[in-house]
Amino acid sequence: MTKKKRLDFGSSREPHVAIFWLVKDVLIIEAVPLSQGEDYDVNVTYPGSHIDVWLRLQHEGRVPREATYEEYGRGRIVHLTRTGEFFLLADRCILERTAVVARIKKELHLPDDVKLGTDDHYRCYECLYGFGHQEDEDDEL
Repeated sequence: MTKKKRLDFGSSREPHVAIFWLVKDVLIIEAVPLSQGEDYDVNVTYPGSHIDVWLRLQHEGRVPREATYEEYGRGRIVHLTRTGEFFLLADRCILERTAVVARIKKELHLPDDVKLGTDDHYRCYECLYGFGHQEDEDDEL
């Protein structure tokens, strides 16, 4: 079961674009309202990279200091401006957890018809190399 941590993305019901991780059953989301997203080709996306945000989160003590940004399952919410569709792209180990997907959709005020998909960029070590996540007892969130 995913640990519950109250996420606060404002009182606005505006859909958000985001990047996220699932770290030891804790959902970590960095998001902005769609109107504050960054144009990227024909998409609007979160204006930050996984690696840069991960480094900041490590500095803040919110993620394990010894882990790399790509070690855990991660993903991104993008908006296709041409069609108005939202895409939740994530590691398959996140997409398989329907409760986690439902929570992401709810927290980010995404429409029910958000499209789900995988992307080669968002594969954790376990999915890439076939071995488990680092579960060091000394790692604290």
